[in-house]
Parts: sequence; C-alpha cells; structure tokens
Amino acid sequence: MRKMYWTDLRTSKIQCANTDGSDVKDLVATGLRIPNSIAIDEDEGKMYWTDAGTSKIQRANTDGSDVEDLVVTDVYLPGGMTVHGKKKKIYWTDAAWGETMGCKVQRADLDGSHVETLVFTEMSIPNGIVLDLDMGKIYWTDLTKIQRADLDGSHVETLVFTELLPLGIALDVGEGKMYWTNYKGAGVSKIQCANTDGSDVEDLVTVGLDRPSGIALDVVKRKMYWGDYDNYGTSKIQCANTDGSDVEDLVTVGLDRPSGIALCCF
Repeated sequence: MRKMYWTDLRTSKIQCANTDGSDVKDLVATGLRIPNSIAIDEDEGKMYWTDAGTSKIQRANTDGSDVEDLVVTDVYLPGGMTVHGKKKKIYWTDAAWGETMGCKVQRADLDGSHVETLVFTEMSIPNGIVLDLDMGKIYWTDLTKIQRADLDGSHVETLVFTELLPLGIALDVGEGKMYWTNYKGAGVSKIQCANTDGSDVEDLVTVGLDRPSGIALDVVKRKMYWGDYDNYGTSKIQCANTDGSDVEDLVTVGLDRPSGIALCCF
C-alpha cells in the first residue's frame, strides 16, 4: 500500500495515511516543536526529518518508534530534507541568519556523523531540497529562486527566478521535470513546473491555494501531493494529476500547518 507521510508545524506531529487520505495515524506526537520537512529511506525503513523549533535533525522507524537525535550542533533553522540511500547520506538546508551562522546546504552520514557544509554562498532562505542521482545534482528552493549544484556543492547555478516564495520541490528525473510550490498568499500562490534546466516554466495549479508547502510525486501514477494551510485554520493534504488537473482534498481534519510530505510503499 502506497503511503504518504507529513510533518505538521503547529500540531508538532508526524503523521501518515494511505494516499487516498484514509487511515490517518499519528506516528510521532511528542518531543517535536516545529517539524519542517520529512524524507523516507524505504530500504532501511527509516524516516528522517528536520525540526526548526529544536534545531535538530532526527529519525525514527517509519512506524514512529525509536526516535533518535542525529545532528544537534551547528543546526539553526533546518528546512528541507532528503536522503541518498545508496550513498548512505542525508542532505538538508539550514536558513540560519546572522554573520556567524549563514544559510547553507549540508549533508551527513545516515547516523548524523561526518557533517559537511556543501553550499554556503548565494542563498537567502533555502528551503526545499531534492536530489537528481542520475545527473549527480542537488536542487533547492530559496527566496525568489531555484538553484542547483553538484552533489559536492560545486558549480552552483540559478535556474529560475520568481516573484513568489518557492518552498517545496520534487523531481521527475525520467521526464526531466521539476515541480515546486510557490507562496505569496491566498489567490496568488501556485504550483509550477519546468524543465530541470529551468526552461519552460508552467503554471499547474493557480486557484484554491493558500500556503502550499512540501510536494511529493508519484511518477508512476502521474500524481503530485502537497500540504496547504492558511492563517485561519484551513489546512489540508491535497493531490492532483501532474498536469494540475483533478485537484482533490485528501485529508482535511486533524491538521493545522502541514509542511513536509513524502511518499513510500510498504
């Protein structure tokens, strides 16, 4: 059964459900403050997340058991999170401010050891992050732009400039496409896509969004999933076809500010 996992900033929970929205479960409901982004390592049966409230990178089994602190030093406002299972690495963004901190893209071994800073320049508020393993690239969203670099942090490129605030990002490597959520408030927010070199930007969903955050793709079923919330208590997990058609509400209760989202099959 295909599952979706998400973090909720305001309820301070990690939850999961079937991809049709049924069988919602709380997985981690204590010890979190502002869980931001989530990634799944299906081979190891682990989920990894960032917590901007506790300034930690953490993980647990995908049933929520055995929560572990992985990185707790030199982490400030961790945002996006992704896993490179083959190379046994986790990657994340940190939107720390101040002269002694600085925004950055980092990685570590799966157990949190051997932390490396890969990108430390040309960023404002980095958020979502995703890997293209075929091409050996990291993609991330930042304030008004989408960027990428090699897996070691070299050769930073700016691919897309936008007047909105891009948050979550996902790749369809087979089709050479990237998808992202763009926030600027009710009636203005969008879900967009482009080629992975930043060309041919398209609007996919342009109505009914408030603050769309994380985004995940099911490239086989040609579906995209995301969380959305406003400041008045309206929160939901939604999906649509990857061309933006047939938008559906999947989960509409028990949420406050859903943020990161990930798919897996167990």
